[in-house]
Amino acid sequence: MNWTKAATIALALSAFIGIANAQQAADGEAVKAANQSFYTALSARDLKAMQAVWANKAYVVNIGPRSKVAAVGYDEAVTKYWDNAFNNVFSKIESQITSITQIQSDGKLAWVSGMEKATLHLKAGGDPLNIENFVTNVFEKEGDRWLMVVHHAQVIPK
Repeated sequence: MNWTKAATIALALSAFIGIANAQQAADGEAVKAANQSFYTALSARDLKAMQAVWANKAYVVNIGPRSKVAAVGYDEAVTKYWDNAFNNVFSKIESQITSITQIQSDGKLAWVSGMEKATLHLKAGGDPLNIENFVTNVFEKEGDRWLMVVHHAQVIPK
């Protein structure tokens, strides 16, 4: 292979890698924003905003920190689960992601792992529940939007 051909290939490969890195950075920021939208909807106890965060798919899964079973499917995992939580269980939710351990994407799927804190005020009364959870949120790219397909929060044992 001559120098000109090798240099052309190296330049093209370098440009491709630069484009791929820029796309990964853009995806990372978009996933981070989608993840924050989940916590904003959660803290606001806003069912419409929560529904907008999730992919309307039969395979979505939601496992909250107090869940005894996995809620599967858009109607069960999103609409029924969050409607019940917002209207029947919690009078107030203060929730936030406190640290993001990792945001990873392959361009079609992305996952966020980290820790979240929540203060839950129950409609039944009593002292607020302060919990810290390990959390994994999985997003799927649909067009130019990242939509949640899995939320799994697990209480960190004390």
